[in-house]
Amino acid sequence: MADADGAAETGGRPWDLDYSRHRPTLWSLGLGGLVPFVLPTAALLYAGREFIAFDLLVKALGGYSAVILSFLGGIRWGSSLMTSASGRGTLILSIVPALVGWILLFLPAPWLFAGFALAFLLQGVWDVLAIRRGALPLYFRKLRVTLTVVVVVCQIASFVATYGAAASAA
Repeated sequence: MADADGAAETGGRPWDLDYSRHRPTLWSLGLGGLVPFVLPTAALLYAGREFIAFDLLVKALGGYSAVILSFLGGIRWGSSLMTSASGRGTLILSIVPALVGWILLFLPAPWLFAGFALAFLLQGVWDVLAIRRGALPLYFRKLRVTLTVVVVVCQIASFVATYGAAASAA
């Protein structure tokens, strides 16, 4: 329960005044955003190279991964503008996820997915550390950890599914 300033629920971060009214929306959007990770991964695992649109599926999953990684960097950019807990370094580092995502798009599968697995894992760790420092709201931790675990598992599964395809194509 938050006091008049929202301090109890938000750990003293005044810019998070009423999270409770956004909780269902945040979780719905976050979980819905997993669909473009889970469905292509399932298709790759099920059909592999035999899938009629294999190349398109790899490109679609890679492209969505780059977009979401960029989005996560944007969250850090915006949060650093909203609180004094982040400095100039966070502003500079917040563009790295977008650049990494773009660079990874040039890699072939399976290495594309290995790179995204590592990038999402590192972004997740950076965000959790920021939450501990007070640079991101406390309520964000459970959402970020949950989404990061699912996305990293999807990336690893896509790596495994396409590794065999890459080896047989060589």
